[in-house]
Amino acid sequence: GLYRLSLDSSQQFDVHDLTVNGQDLAIKLTSGSAFVARTPDGATAVVLMGRGRLMFSPPDEAERTQVRIFAGEEALNADFECALVRVRPSDFALYFAKDSLVARAVAPADLRRAQEFFDETIGRALQIDLTDLSRDRWSLVPVSGDMIAEFRTKRFGNLTYTRVGDDAEDVSLFDRKRRKNISVYASSAKLAERGRFYSEDDLVDYDVLSYDIEAAFSPERLWIDGLAKMVVRVRAPFATTLTLRLADSLTVRGVYSPEFGRLLHLRIVGQNSIIISLPAAATRDAELPLQVLYSGRLEPQTLDREAITLQDPEPFVLQAEPRYVYSNRSYWYPQSTVTDYATAKLRITVPQEFDVVASGTPVGPPAPAPGPVESGERPRKLFVFDADRPVRYLSCVISRFSTVTTAEMRITTSDDTERGGIEHGPSEDAARDKGVSLIVQANPRQASRARGIAERSTAIFQFYASLVGEAPYPSFTLAVSESDLPGGHSPAYFALLNQTLPNSQLVWRNDPVSFESYPSFFLAHEIAHQWWGQGVGWKNYHEQWLSEGFAQYFAALYAEKERGADGFTPLARQMRKWAIDTSPQGPIYLGYRLGHIKSDGRVFRAVLYNKAAMVLHMLRRLVGDEAFFSGVRKFYMDWRFKKAGTDDFRVAMEAVCARDLKPFFEAWIYGLAIPRLRFSYEVMGDEVALKLTQRGPVAPVPVTVMLNYTNGDSDSLVIPVLEQTATRTVRLKGTLRDAQVNQDYAALAEFDK
Repeated sequence: GLYRLSLDSSQQFDVHDLTVNGQDLAIKLTSGSAFVARTPDGATAVVLMGRGRLMFSPPDEAERTQVRIFAGEEALNADFECALVRVRPSDFALYFAKDSLVARAVAPADLRRAQEFFDETIGRALQIDLTDLSRDRWSLVPVSGDMIAEFRTKRFGNLTYTRVGDDAEDVSLFDRKRRKNISVYASSAKLAERGRFYSEDDLVDYDVLSYDIEAAFSPERLWIDGLAKMVVRVRAPFATTLTLRLADSLTVRGVYSPEFGRLLHLRIVGQNSIIISLPAAATRDAELPLQVLYSGRLEPQTLDREAITLQDPEPFVLQAEPRYVYSNRSYWYPQSTVTDYATAKLRITVPQEFDVVASGTPVGPPAPAPGPVESGERPRKLFVFDADRPVRYLSCVISRFSTVTTAEMRITTSDDTERGGIEHGPSEDAARDKGVSLIVQANPRQASRARGIAERSTAIFQFYASLVGEAPYPSFTLAVSESDLPGGHSPAYFALLNQTLPNSQLVWRNDPVSFESYPSFFLAHEIAHQWWGQGVGWKNYHEQWLSEGFAQYFAALYAEKERGADGFTPLARQMRKWAIDTSPQGPIYLGYRLGHIKSDGRVFRAVLYNKAAMVLHMLRRLVGDEAFFSGVRKFYMDWRFKKAGTDDFRVAMEAVCARDLKPFFEAWIYGLAIPRLRFSYEVMGDEVALKLTQRGPVAPVPVTVMLNYTNGDSDSLVIPVLEQTATRTVRLKGTLRDAQVNQDYAALAEFDK
C-alpha cells in the first residue's frame, strides 16, 4: 500500500467548467489545466491550475461561526491558483467525470509549475518515513470515500480540506500557514452512524494499563534520553499494528517486545506518531508488554491556556527562575494517541542542581543517580514517583525547588458517597477520615510566600473533598514557581502555580480570569483540577468544560465559603460580563477551538471557564442546592478515573432531581445565544405580580428578583423562566419601594426593564 507518487510528466489535460464535490465542499475550475499522479490501480492525485474557486459551507451553526471569524462570512468562498486533490484510484471517476479532463500537449512551463506545487503539498498527508529502509518519498493513498484537497488561495494562503471517514469528526478545513483548525465536525453521515456523542477511546485499538518510564533530562540542552516500558491491552477484535504518540523531534532508537523481540516501527512525516508492526495479529484482551528506547531535543511546553494574557507588556528587570514543563502537550514519552488512564512509575534523573516534581507520590528523597559519572559530566540526581491510581497523562516540571512544608491533610469521606450514594454530606456513623499527603515545594525566592499558600491549600483541599466526598489521589504536591504571568497547570498528583516577580511591570487586568478581589483564584482553580480534569476526565475536546468549568465554579464556591456573598458576587459579575461579551464566538461545546483562529486565549477562558461556571451556578439554582451537590457527587463517583461527557453529567443530575434537563443543556452547552428578557411588576394591594418574558428563542434561566421595601428591608426570590413567559405573585411584607432583577448577576441574560 506504499507508493512513490510522482506527476505524469508525459501528459497534460485541459480543464473547462470542472466541478469536484466533496462533503460541504465544491471545487470549481472555469478554465485551466491539470496533471495527474498514478498508482498501478489508476489516478490518485490531480494538480489543478488556473482560474479556480473553492466553496466551503458547513451546516452546523457553531462551525459557520468559526468560518465567519476566519473569512468574514459564514461560507468560505476563495479563488485559488493551484489545488491538489487526492482520492483513492477506485473513487477517481466519482469525482472526475470521464470527459472532464481532455488530453493535450505538455507545456513545460505548466509542468514546472505543477511539479513545484505537487512537491510542496504531497508530503503534508499520508507520507511515511522509511529513512532506515529507503530515502525515497513513500505515500499511502486515501481510503475509499476519503478526500484530501490542498489549495493555494490568493486571499487566505494555503488551506487544507479533508474528509476522513475513520475520524470521529470526519470533515475539516485547516489554515496551513497559521496551523489553525478553521472547522472540524462530523458529517451528517457520521452523525447518523454514531450519534451526537463520542469518546476518543473509540478511536484506538488498545488500552494502556501501565507505564514504567526512565528518563534522563539535560534541561539546559533541552535533551531527553528515555526508556518507556508499557503494557497495553488490545481492545479491537485483532490488531496487527499499534500507533503510539511521541514528539516528532525525538528519535526512536528501537521498539522491543519480550515475546517478539525487536519490532519494525515507522514514523509518519510531520506528525507525532509511531506505527509499530506486530509480526502476528494480537487478539482482543491480549496484553502486550512493549519497550521504546528514544532520545532527542524537546522544547518544554508553555501554559498558554492556564495562564493569563497580557494587556500591556513591559520588559522585566529580574529574571524568573528557569523551569521546564513536560506534560500533556509535549509528548515526552510514548503514549496512546488519546489520553488514557493508567498507573505509572517514573524514574527521572537530572543534573544535581535541579529538582523534579512529577505525577505520582514521591518515593523517598532524591538519591545519587546510579552508575559512574563520566569524565566531564556533572553528577546527577534520581527522583522516583509512584502513581498507583490511574492518571490521564504523565507530567513533570524541572526547576530548583526547596521543600517548604509537608503535612498530612485529614479528608472526611463517607462510605455512602464512596458507594455512589447521593446523600448530602456524610452521615455521622458512616464518616471516616482519610489522609492525603501535602508537599509544598517552591523556587528559592518564593519560599516565604509559599508558606502562606500551604495553609490555604489545605483549607481549599478539604473544602472540595467535603463537597465531592473524597480526594482522588493519596498525595498532592504544590510546586510554586516564578513566571512572567500568573497562572498554573494541574496534572494528577501535583499542581504548578505561577508567582509573578515583585518588580513585574506587566499589566493583565483585561483578562477574564483576572480577579483582583480574589487573589487565591488560581490556587483554588488548579487544586480543583485534581477532581475535575484528572479524577474525572473528558471524552473528547468538546467536553473540556467538564474540567475547566467545574474547576472555575469550585474556585468560586470556595470564595463564597470564605467570604460569603461579598466574595461570590464580584466574581459572578465579572464572569457574567465576559461570558455575554464572548458568547457569539462559539458555544461551550467548541472546547479548545474557542478563540483558536485569532489566537485569543481570552475567548477560551471567558467561555470555557467563566460561562461554563455560570451555567453550573444556574443549574444549581434551577434544581436546588441539595439536588445539585448530590448530582455532582454521583457524577464524580460514577465516572472516577474514567472519561465523561456532557450527556453523562446530565443523566447524573436528572437521576437526583427527577426532571428533564435536556432543554437546559441544549441551550447553554450547545447553543450560542444569550437570552434577552423583559421584566415588569405590578403592585395589587398587598401583593405584587412579577413577570419575565423572553424575547426570542427560549433558554431555561433562573432569575433573581429583589423586593426592596421602604423600611430598608429586602427579600429575594428565584423565578425559573422555562417558557416564553414566567409569572409569580408574591405577598408583600410592607410598602414596596421597587423590584429589581438580577442584582446578584447570577443569570446569563440581558434585561429590558
